[in-house]
This record gives sequence, C-alpha cells and structure tokens, in this order.
Amino acid sequence: MYNRITLFILLTFSVKAFSQGELNNETRVVSGNEKSYAILINSNGWGLNYRYGKRITGFKKRLFDFDFSYVKHPKEIRIQNPYYDNQKRFVFGKLNILFTLKASIGKQKEVYSKFDKGGIAIKYFYEGGFSLAILKPIYYEVVDQSNPNPNPNTPNVIDKLFDYNIHSPADIYGRSSFFKGITETKFKPGLFVKAGLSFVYSNQYETINALETGLIFDIYYSELPIMATAQNQNYLISIFISYRFGKVGIRNKNEFVPDN
Repeated sequence: MYNRITLFILLTFSVKAFSQGELNNETRVVSGNEKSYAILINSNGWGLNYRYGKRITGFKKRLFDFDFSYVKHPKEIRIQNPYYDNQKRFVFGKLNILFTLKASIGKQKEVYSKFDKGGIAIKYFYEGGFSLAILKPIYYEVVDQSNPNPNPNTPNVIDKLFDYNIHSPADIYGRSSFFKGITETKFKPGLFVKAGLSFVYSNQYETINALETGLIFDIYYSELPIMATAQNQNYLISIFISYRFGKVGIRNKNEFVPDN
C-alpha cells in the first residue's frame, strides 16, 4: 500500500512540476533558515517531527531533526474476549508499548526549484543520529477464576503482565490502564539513518507546505521485546509519508546566488 501511495505522490508532483505557470517577474528565490513540523505515517506506526534547517547555500541546508514515534509490531492483531459482552479490545500477547525518541543531523539539497508561487520544489535529504527506545510494559485485566462475580458479564479481574505459558484470549478481559506499569519503563539506546524526498508546494515563499516520503532504519544493541507470541528483532525498518509545515526565511530574493 505504501509503495502505491509513494508512486501516486511522485506521479502527481511530476505532472505539476511540468505544468507550472508563467514565470513571474521575480528572480529565482533562495531560502534561509527553516523551522518546521511534520506529522508522519509510518509502515509500523506514526510520529511527530520538529526540524531546524540552517542555510549553507541558497539550495543546501544543514538539518537538525527531533522525532517522537509510536511503533507497532507487524504481528499485532486486536481481538476481544469471546465469552464476555464488552467492547474492550486488546492485542493478545503484547509485552511492551514501544515509543522512540530521536535526534539527528543531516543535509538537504534542492534539486528542482519552483520558479513561481504556484509551482513546486523537489529536495532530497539524508540524516543520521541517536535513537532511544522506550519500552512501557503492558498489563492485562485477567479474569480472576478464584473469585467469580455473580454478574457473568462483569468478571472480577486482576492486573497482570502477559504470560504466554498461562494465558489464553479467554483469560483476558481487556487491557489495563496505560499508566499501570509506567514506573517499570525501560530504555534502550540505538542509532538510526533516514533518507527521503521532499515536495514543497507552498503558495508563499516564506511558508513551508510539503509532502515527504522515504525510508528509516533503526538498530539497537539488543532485541526489542514487543510481542511474546511473535519474533522480535533489534532493528526496525519503515517507510514513511509525512506532511510538513512551517516557516522559512528568504534571502537574496532579487539576486541569484550560485550554489558552490
């Protein structure tokens, strides 16, 4: 699905790039420093991003990025206990909720400039940096068989961590509060690299509106225990699509500055 979305974005912006309107009277615009935010949809979750881009030349920037992401295991399936009439859905066999915090440095280069306010600019970027995996244990509301409730649809429950050797879907009533077990959170450091393309289509030179797509690769020093019922790895690979918005300074608006 993500390959089709990426192909659609590339085709859409390719058509728009070749159909830009007449050039206005302004000379080619080059940008200054950037402050922007992004909302990401990943093939394994979602995320938020803040970027500071420092101008190197008119068409190159040094990037400083900070990311927060929620990561899903590909084998996660939400189910319900078939024996109770409730709407509490849960992921059977999940050990931890995984979040990541990332800080990176990289470069961005503009390879196709927009020549009027109705056009687009195409840029590529690459980054690398540090990643911190945050593993918050998941507790389940496990049916207390030793203390049955007279109301069969509302059983007495005990908050417990998942045990693959004991629990089945019929034993679990639902997931406990998110805050249960938060003091047991563990951290694992790692490294990551990210690369992608940015399609900037803003109508104003000072405003950033862009769609980005690319690839992220994370690696950690040990396995990330997300699921008890599926294999876990010490690395993550994801394709992302994001919407970026923010502000950028304008320099040399009426004077072309060559890119050395």
